[in-house]
Amino acid sequence: MNIAAGVLLIIAAIFNVMAGCTYAVGGAVAGGLGDMADEMASNPDFQAGLEAEGAEMPSGDSMKAAGAGLATWGFALFGIAGIMIGGAVCAFTKKKKGFVLVTGVLAIIAEGVGIVLIGFGIGNVVGLLAGILSFVAVKSFPSPAAAAA
Repeated sequence: MNIAAGVLLIIAAIFNVMAGCTYAVGGAVAGGLGDMADEMASNPDFQAGLEAEGAEMPSGDSMKAAGAGLATWGFALFGIAGIMIGGAVCAFTKKKKGFVLVTGVLAIIAEGVGIVLIGFGIGNVVGLLAGILSFVAVKSFPSPAAAAA
């Protein structure tokens, strides 16, 4: 079970790196659009066109805040991916039971946040399964008492 957990943790880490890139770039784009919205808000011709169509422009500050949040989560996913790779190595070698447990918890939390932000997809299944298998794999690790005897 530890091999399956390790392999799934590595696959989920790869998915998290790709998702982290997407969130970081998406956050940067949203921040840039927030700057553009601030510039357009001061343009009287643009404002007249919006009023004529009955449209409302979102505030630049809210777009910048959303962009900063997305970019921050993207960079957090890079860190979580690194931890997942370390947890996979520990699962393969059946060492550091606590670290593998923490890795499983982080994998489940990362997938939960991804589900809330974007929605449920196949990548989430891999991460959730990797987190659950981490808990199952820890049961096969040798106990410290058995190693001392």
